[in-house]
Amino acid sequence: MWLIYSTHRFANSILIHILSMLWESKEVVRTSVLSWRWQFLWMTVPASLRYMFYHCKTKEDTLDKVALNNRELYYRKSCEKIRKFVAYGIKYVECYAKDIDLWVHFATKVANVEEFFLGIMPGDQKYEFPRFAHKNARLRNLTLRHCQLNPCGSFHCSSLVSLSIGLVELTDGVMETVLSGCPNLECLELFAFWGIQHLEISSVKLRKLTVESYFGRNHDPWLEILAPYIQCLQLKGFCRAVIRIRQRNVASLVTAVLHLHIVFEDEKRNLENQYSYLKELLHSVAHAENLELSLWCIKDRLEFPGICSFLQSSSDLETLVIYGSGYNRISSELLSKYTNEDEQRRKFETHYCNGSFLHLKTIKFIDCFGPPSINKSVLLLVKYLLKHATALEKFFITNSYKKIDVSGDFVRAKQELLSLPRSSPRASFIFCKPKY
Repeated sequence: MWLIYSTHRFANSILIHILSMLWESKEVVRTSVLSWRWQFLWMTVPASLRYMFYHCKTKEDTLDKVALNNRELYYRKSCEKIRKFVAYGIKYVECYAKDIDLWVHFATKVANVEEFFLGIMPGDQKYEFPRFAHKNARLRNLTLRHCQLNPCGSFHCSSLVSLSIGLVELTDGVMETVLSGCPNLECLELFAFWGIQHLEISSVKLRKLTVESYFGRNHDPWLEILAPYIQCLQLKGFCRAVIRIRQRNVASLVTAVLHLHIVFEDEKRNLENQYSYLKELLHSVAHAENLELSLWCIKDRLEFPGICSFLQSSSDLETLVIYGSGYNRISSELLSKYTNEDEQRRKFETHYCNGSFLHLKTIKFIDCFGPPSINKSVLLLVKYLLKHATALEKFFITNSYKKIDVSGDFVRAKQELLSLPRSSPRASFIFCKPKY
């Protein structure tokens, strides 16, 4: 009680700042019973509302949670500022449509939040994002999961900076309407989607594009991306249809992150198609300054040292990051194909290279080391890069798992790495400790 009375000398701005540091909004509301001064103070605290449905095992649990949320929103109408609204994990059935519509209306029309996250769990029925929310002047960040977008007429969110859409079927027309209605959009993320064949981004302000897990169907032979002003392009996840980019279509590209794995039908018979597509994809981002590659993107480069010609065509490349997969089964299968050390060494050493990688200053290998058969392949690539990266300054080696970091195989690999010759006098190895 003494602590409560001692706060009377504090200005309201200080008390509001203290309350804003509480994680749970319910804890903020409970302070209203402390004293007369605190009774309405909670209403002025910028709030973030989070409604999670992970623990709702039955329909009755979900209905109780929905009713509780709706009751809280009734009292939240008097709050001066609600910055963020999150509703996630509810498995949609039609009986919840009006309740979810209520949440959307509260977030976009009553509270005028700046950040809205609506995540519906995939089910037999689809929730359609209501049309009254297609126009908003306050929303800055919008994330939708398993919410169908069918904008009839206009879609206008003038202040929207970041948009993430996932677990849904989209069309070229829908994306064109949405993008044209977001003139200030800077970041676009498409996650686990299908239906689009041509994604054109003409906005000068939209600088970051993330495409993760493109589920192309039979009528979606590929996704073509035209985004001449994009500076950061991220392609991630398992994709069941190829993603095509022409170099002229991403002329402003600075950073390219290729953490994808294209799933080809009958991969053994389609090796040539895989290599041809991968070569096309790598050369489409060759002008980027920073490049991150997953193991799938270099698996054929270890066997066929086309990485040399690729890097030489990447005249502006300053940072190269290669992600492996530690000890997991996929990485072992990919790299176990390349166990003929003598043959690999011959290909790397005899491959003609008419120049050096003049701007390559930073290289990172993350989770690329493991059993001896894998280490031999990786060491050959490291040796090759050290020989031609004349401006190299830092070579980071990171393993996420402690059991690999302290293994005898990796200790021996470390010793061999440190003994390799380097064309750059400033080049040094930095071994980062695993997080756990």
